Amino acid sequence: MKYDISIRVTFPEEITRALRTEKQRYISEYGSSYKSEPHITLYLDSYTAEGYPKLLDELRRFHVKPFTIFLLAPKVRREEDRHRNLYIMDISNKEKLKELHEKITEMANPYRSPFIREKKQKELEKQGILTDGSRESLKAYNFPEEEFDPHITLGEIDFDKPQADIAESERNLKPIEGKEITVSGVAVFFYRKEDGDEKARLIEEITIPFTE
Repeated sequence: MKYDISIRVTFPEEITRALRTEKQRYISEYGSSYKSEPHITLYLDSYTAEGYPKLLDELRRFHVKPFTIFLLAPKVRREEDRHRNLYIMDISNKEKLKELHEKITEMANPYRSPFIREKKQKELEKQGILTDGSRESLKAYNFPEEEFDPHITLGEIDFDKPQADIAESERNLKPIEGKEITVSGVAVFFYRKEDGDEKARLIEEITIPFTE
């Protein structure tokens, strides 16, 4: 049995609907694999069933003052190590999101699994890095810490595939560009994958509002 946790900022329905439509266009026209609901990921890792309720207790006691972010124009980010272009909608006020990410990471890491996520392990294998999946085995590679850069993913396209025209995303998302979003809580998604399952299953989704 394996578990994953994802802690996210989610959006009002009007914004979610517009982003969902654009994400679906990348899936249907370009084969993008980003099929989750639109969100900003604050924390994502493999986890333990025992640690999950402890983390929820800590998050419920977590004091944060709500803040606002604004949606910025779509753009393309080139990711050489993953051999793809990432199409995103950028956001303002990243420093506040980075502070939130750091605080949540500090709370969440003590309860994470000693093994990395399967998806991460497969990405490493594509780069020629073979491990047994344990965090301990990765220490020998001395990876630099991955920088947290909050954004909204629209889609991803491998370098060897036909690329999207970002101008089309700019036109499609113009109605929500500049929209203000109040970040007043986080959504926690907990997944379980049993041996033999092709995909992990969402077993719980909880919204935790901030307390000042």
